[in-house]
Amino acid sequence: MQEGDEIFEAAMVAVKRHFDAEEFEPALKLITKAYEMKPNDPLVVRSYIYTLVNVSQWENVLKACEKHAALEDFTLEHAYALYRLNRFQQALEVLDSRKAADKDTAASRLRLQAQIQYRLSDYGACADVYEKLHQEDAEDQGLIVNAVASYVSGDKPRQAMNLIARNKEALESSYELCFNAACALIDEGRLKEAEDKLTQAKELCTEELMQAEEIGEEDAGLLEDHEELAAIRVQQACVMQRRGQEEEAKEVYDKVLRQKPNQGHEVDVTVLAVACNNVVALRSEGKSLFDSLKRINVASKEGLEHKQTRRQTVEIACNKVLLLLQAQKIDVAKKELDKLCESYPDHPRVALVQAAIAHREKKGKVCEEILQGYIASHADDQEVVLPLAQLYTHQQKHDLAVEVLAKLPLSSRTQPATVEAIVNLHQRQKSPDKAVACLREAIKYWSSQEEESETLAQVVRIAARLAMQLKDRAFAAEVYQSYLENIDGSDYEALCGLVQALAVTDPERATEYAERLQVPAFDHLDPEELEAQPIPKVGAMFSQRRRDREDEADGKPVRVKKKRKRKIRYPKGFDPENPGPPPDPERWLPKRERSEFKKKMRKRDKHLLRGPQGAITTEDFRKQGPSTAQVEVSKDASGPSRRSGRKAKGK
Repeated sequence: MQEGDEIFEAAMVAVKRHFDAEEFEPALKLITKAYEMKPNDPLVVRSYIYTLVNVSQWENVLKACEKHAALEDFTLEHAYALYRLNRFQQALEVLDSRKAADKDTAASRLRLQAQIQYRLSDYGACADVYEKLHQEDAEDQGLIVNAVASYVSGDKPRQAMNLIARNKEALESSYELCFNAACALIDEGRLKEAEDKLTQAKELCTEELMQAEEIGEEDAGLLEDHEELAAIRVQQACVMQRRGQEEEAKEVYDKVLRQKPNQGHEVDVTVLAVACNNVVALRSEGKSLFDSLKRINVASKEGLEHKQTRRQTVEIACNKVLLLLQAQKIDVAKKELDKLCESYPDHPRVALVQAAIAHREKKGKVCEEILQGYIASHADDQEVVLPLAQLYTHQQKHDLAVEVLAKLPLSSRTQPATVEAIVNLHQRQKSPDKAVACLREAIKYWSSQEEESETLAQVVRIAARLAMQLKDRAFAAEVYQSYLENIDGSDYEALCGLVQALAVTDPERATEYAERLQVPAFDHLDPEELEAQPIPKVGAMFSQRRRDREDEADGKPVRVKKKRKRKIRYPKGFDPENPGPPPDPERWLPKRERSEFKKKMRKRDKHLLRGPQGAITTEDFRKQGPSTAQVEVSKDASGPSRRSGRKAKGK
């Protein structure tokens, strides 16, 4: 018995030594031996479960926690094991089943609860938990980073920006917060600001990597392909893509996708999936679908759904269905759509993809019913209302389109893009009064929102432009004046628009505002010299040709006119990326002139048949002599011929 105790004590001492050195694999063998000797010792059980957690043996962690539930409170370890096994709902139930014993344990449980809620796509509750934790521990910037990420993933970029505004000092030191702020700005359409934040995030991340890996500034370029920077670069490419710089964006995506692992560290699979999806979205018309289908299969492979946000998973899956639809694989597309409907039945993108398939099959009525059915249960979802209005517009049902858009709540109905769409529909119906009323409603709403000055500026710009199209100069003057007084008094274009609008309705005020315009100075020009110059004529083009001929005669280089690039027109059904074998270069020649043409036997040259089988000896050739016209008659030595005894026929 004493010998067993000594072995046990030695094992526990060795386990402690391995714990201090963070060597959990060798510690597992020793603690397992100690656990077999004393399976009910609280210290041994706690050490055993701790070791299993650190070597990621989650099933064994579950068994140990369930077996020793009465011995000690292992709720946190039990829930964490379930979380790592992607059994999120069970993990949440385990956390709720027992209250925490102390404050530290409660904080750890709240952090795990927030992570579980994030994986369950409950982003609002997740953000609330992180904000609550940050109030208790204001020095932990990671809590703010996670709260902002939760708001961005939950399609609430405005709340994310408000939270960042209350913690501006953290932006100067946290590249993760700068990155999340850029994501929120992209969702709001503020691409220039998003680009600046991504540049700042890249600089901060590079500085951290230089300090961590002890690299000097002269070798900072070596970190350009570091896996930590891959997410920032992909997001920068996304900004380029939205700004129309598609070639530059594709170059960045391809570079990230070709990036090789650096000392065992690979680019995060979620980043690669997003890059693959965005490359597919960049595919231009006429390009082969084969490569795009291969990439979208990589982005949507099984196992990624637990690492991506709900929004990423749905968008990649919807893109896959649409790509299959373009490839004329409607049956496969419908199977993928059934999986989507089962996992995300209430998502607007899923309803749009269903409508897209119906529209491709030329089932306009079914397409309309799908969109109407979704709106009936989600009346304020702008993402589906706008496509339904577009469908009605395509069917020349402008009154129904206006009616659908009018059902949107005021906050959605007064969005810049929606306002412009409603005004255009009123213009088609020849209802300028309703169009002006819509613009006034939008301006009034955004003027009452103190934190939405940028949205108000967008709406006012749209209202001013559309007012001029509606030929309502009084309203246009009112809008331009409001813009100059409340938003940007130095906007030169708005001042010009105001003068133009007042020129008919109020000439005196138009003159007053016109004086503010800075007319460019022409003092450097000589009026007499300008008057002496000849007026340009239509014959200038012919004069240029004459000058070119003269320059050519004098030996001067003639400016070559650039040829206009024309789009290559391929035959119907031809795929330029998979062209197949090249065409026969002799296809234009008659068959008899082609190198592979073979004559028929009766037309072939007789001499071609001479060879080993028909060769004659040299002696025979000499007997015949040199004449090629000599014909030798064969002699029959067998007797008289058959005709020798016959009588001659008379005439």
